[in-house]
Amino acid sequence: MRLNWFPRDGAHRDFALRAFWAAAIAAAAIILWRLSSLLPAVFASILIAIGWRGGAEWIAARLGVSLRLALPLVALAFFALVAAALALFGDRLLRQYDEIALDIPASIAFIERLVEEHPLGRVIENVVVNADFSKASAPIAQHLAALLGSLGNAIGFTIFAVISAAYLAADPDRYVEGVLALTPEAHRADMRRFFQDSGDTLRQWLRIQLYVVGLNAAFAGLGLWAFGVDAPLALATISGALSFIPYFGSIVALAIGALVALPNGASSAGLAALAIGGASFVEGYLITPYLQSRSLLVPPVVLLYFMLAFGVLFGAMGVVLAVPATVVLLSAYRIVIEAMRRAP
Repeated sequence: MRLNWFPRDGAHRDFALRAFWAAAIAAAAIILWRLSSLLPAVFASILIAIGWRGGAEWIAARLGVSLRLALPLVALAFFALVAAALALFGDRLLRQYDEIALDIPASIAFIERLVEEHPLGRVIENVVVNADFSKASAPIAQHLAALLGSLGNAIGFTIFAVISAAYLAADPDRYVEGVLALTPEAHRADMRRFFQDSGDTLRQWLRIQLYVVGLNAAFAGLGLWAFGVDAPLALATISGALSFIPYFGSIVALAIGALVALPNGASSAGLAALAIGGASFVEGYLITPYLQSRSLLVPPVVLLYFMLAFGVLFGAMGVVLAVPATVVLLSAYRIVIEAMRRAP
């Protein structure tokens, strides 16, 4: 006996279908919310896959090889580049990172002593905040311990993202067609266009970010070396990596540079901040606007709101991935608006 899930009457059937899809969307939203910690890993996998696939297509076009061969060539080239960088600068980087690990707690302790010795600092400590700044090192130690404890999670996250990206990069059409098969037929063209537009936009964004990270690190490193700041290579890599995160990344890099240089005097800290801040200014206000197209331009206030929202929802990884996620959401928004305008 065949069961009729929906009424045969047209009006009632339409209402039942709408109710079914509303319930399905609500259930999917609840499931995604429960799995919110997984969403950044999935999105990171997609980003890696897009960059991997783009590099493979470039190599395939230049060398005249197949994509199946170009994909492992991209991975080998990446690992060879990392190995060469470690062979050339690995020892120096490790020594400078050790210096940073020692200089930052020393600078924080120095700042604490200045605050405690200053009359205004004692007023803030005893009257306003009612806290003991001499005990501030304990929370710092706890945060460092938590950071070390999360290292295993970060390694697992990276392995998951790379393995998933390998499958996605090898055969993206298979997964796109699978999503399209689950999409109502009336909206498949819009969904296909969304995949195409968002993929092209993310590929362009990734290409720009590679330039941004490299140029920021180069400018910061040259400035730190010219000013004679300690650990210029390590601080340059930190500044370049944090430039991946607009606004907040530059502030964090500037603070780290100033703290590392503070044991050598306030003037050294100021020069470190000037070098990193100058590199971030050149990158953010001259290079990035020149490289970006209009399709990648996001109003700063909108981007800040999205970064805060993704940070609240997904933590640190949400902040890191907020910009490409915002670009994808804006692409989806444009397609939805156009579909609504076409609707009778």
